Amino acid sequence: MPVRMMQRSNLVNGFVTVNDEPTQKALDQAKAEIGDAAWKQGHTPDTERVARAALKTQGARYETTLSGKLTEVSMAETKANGETFRKLRVTLENGEDKTILSADLGSEFAQRLIAKLDRATQEHAGQEVTIGGFAEAVEREGSHPGESKTFTNHVATLKDAQGQEIPVVPGHFERAQERIAQAQEPLRQAGMGDNRKVLNPVAQSTRENYFAEIVQGMTERLKEQGIAPTQMLPRLEGHQKDEPGTWRSVGLYVDQHGKPRGVLVVENREQDLKERHSIEFAERTSKSGIPMLAASVTREDGSKLYVNVLPHENRTTGEKFLSASFGERDPQGAFRQIEGRGGGLKPNEAMIQAGDQDRTVQLVRDKLGVEVLAKDREQAQGIER
Repeated sequence: MPVRMMQRSNLVNGFVTVNDEPTQKALDQAKAEIGDAAWKQGHTPDTERVARAALKTQGARYETTLSGKLTEVSMAETKANGETFRKLRVTLENGEDKTILSADLGSEFAQRLIAKLDRATQEHAGQEVTIGGFAEAVEREGSHPGESKTFTNHVATLKDAQGQEIPVVPGHFERAQERIAQAQEPLRQAGMGDNRKVLNPVAQSTRENYFAEIVQGMTERLKEQGIAPTQMLPRLEGHQKDEPGTWRSVGLYVDQHGKPRGVLVVENREQDLKERHSIEFAERTSKSGIPMLAASVTREDGSKLYVNVLPHENRTTGEKFLSASFGERDPQGAFRQIEGRGGGLKPNEAMIQAGDQDRTVQLVRDKLGVEVLAKDREQAQGIER
């Protein structure tokens, strides 16, 4: 089951892939073009335009909506730079494909979405839903009389299978505000009622705690209804995007008999193209004498798809990594090497959890000489920051 983790990017005004090198390069490129000061100010139409253009240049995907059957709402914690961050996780499934949305629990987008998920987990559990969002500029009064400032609200949308917006369960923000007032009251009594540096962190943590309770309630609600995500199996996953916008993805795993197998997917949404093939890898040696895994599949029209998994070495750091290359042969026998961006294979979350005992980890170490978990162990705690 190909699994991807996505997160909301306010600057892109869309969803981007988590822990993805092309995505990070694109955002760094956009930041350099826009400038640090403008970047820190958040979303504007200009930053959105530049960021989306950079993503396209780097071959990274962004999406404005995420769809699938709603199978899980949960909370996770990640750590980075000594800090702990709580995340809202929403799992959507499409057949054998799974999308996990991850959002900072303290963000406006996550809290607005939670208010809608509270109803969705009661009335649409296990059914098709679509998560979206948009940036909304609003004018608010400034700190001085007659002064106004423009702020951006990041609004979450959630539609049912018929495309109708799912309404919020009312009262969440009012109840959260009541708790904030109670938590801040001792500070106000102590004469710190005007000290925003003291009051704001209390408000933020209290609001997060309130919505964390709502998420935990939804987690249990789905379990009580017998709704649960399909089990994620450990595998290495790689994705490559060619110039016309077609994605080729491969998932590599070793079965219980020790044989390397996988799934090969070819997808282009604009062309309404989606192919999915089960494949079995064979051990081969490249023309330059490098050990590799190779697989192919024959289509109904006689054309063939090829995928090779090879070890590479970073010339600067000496770090070894795996990458997938793709090719096609037409029915007349002409071969074409697919050129594109990406292709690096990374362990999914289930493989990271399984650790060194996983069969796939052991095979690529023994046969290809690559430690696929070495870097990801270091990054796992801060995978989204």
